Amino acid sequence: MKTINIFKTTSIIVTMCLFSSSIISQDHNKRINEKRESNEAVKIAFFTSKMQLTTTESQNFWPVVNEMEAELKALKDKNAHGKMMMQDKNTDEISDQELEDIMDARIQMGKEKVDILIEYHEKFKKVLPIQKLAKYYQSTKEYKIMQARKKSNNQGMHK
Repeated sequence: MKTINIFKTTSIIVTMCLFSSSIISQDHNKRINEKRESNEAVKIAFFTSKMQLTTTESQNFWPVVNEMEAELKALKDKNAHGKMMMQDKNTDEISDQELEDIMDARIQMGKEKVDILIEYHEKFKKVLPIQKLAKYYQSTKEYKIMQARKKSNNQGMHK
């Protein structure tokens, strides 16, 4: 009888722990998604304002940008292994063949990235006037600087 009570109590505690950790995880994921959506809204507002996009231009432009960013992210994810290998080891610890393979992969990744940028430059020219496309490239630089400053400020606050 005592064993059954201990088993019931333990089962209840384990169930409660699993349930509460699931709720905490869902809440954390919800906050991450909300932050991502907020950052995306800020980004779109920043570029739309800088580029002075019309509603039609915006509707045509952003899907192409999202498509390009997805391709660039996929490329980066595909090549993350070589980057991690380089970070985890001193170059003296890697065989010449491994080092050559990693460096060749980096060069290939750079080439593929440039190919993607060229492809999307052509797509952008089909949906935007050249003056607004030039503003996009300039605004991209400004946005990256702004994000770097924001990241630097956030890191300074968390130290």
